[in-house]
Order: sequence, then structure tokens, then C-alpha cells
Amino acid sequence: MKQLRIYTITDQAQATLYYEKHWQRHLISLPKYHIAVDGVTLEQPEDADANCRVFALVHVEEGWSLEKQNDLYMESDDFKADMAGFPMSAIVSVEQIACR
Repeated sequence: MKQLRIYTITDQAQATLYYEKHWQRHLISLPKYHIAVDGVTLEQPEDADANCRVFALVHVEEGWSLEKQNDLYMESDDFKADMAGFPMSAIVSVEQIACR
């Protein structure tokens, strides 16, 4: 199963921090939970103070539940370490879209 995840962040500075620092950590941690990352990219809004989005395409191999693996990851010490130093309040929303 593939999934597009859209993280809406409060502004471009926080989104850049999330993309450049914290997503680099996710790239190392997520495979431990059988979640593969196909790509991550950062939106370039015209207004630096407007919400900014980070897009990630992820998948799990057949037989694995993306929802279950994601829950395990988000409850783990790996996730806490990956997000250390990032204000969770800067994440306005996370949208998850199932893809083929």
C-alpha cells in the first residue's frame, strides 16, 4: 500500500526545519517499522509567513499494515528522538491519502 502524506506546517521556516532536519531522521527510523519512503519534498510558497506543506510518499510491502506500522512508529522512542527539538504545535494538520 502506498500513501501520500501532506504535513501542513505553520510557516516556511518551520516547514524547512521539519523537512531538512526531522525528515532526515525519519528516513533512518521508518524502515525499522517496515515503512519505505519513496520521496519527500517541500512546497515553496510565495509568502514565507503562510502555511507551508511537506509532501511524503511512503509504502509498506504486501502483508504489512501501513496504519499499524505507523502507529508503532509514532509510539516509539525512535519517533520521539526524530522529533526532538521540533515544536509539534507547528504541525497544523496531517492528511493521509491512499494511493496505488
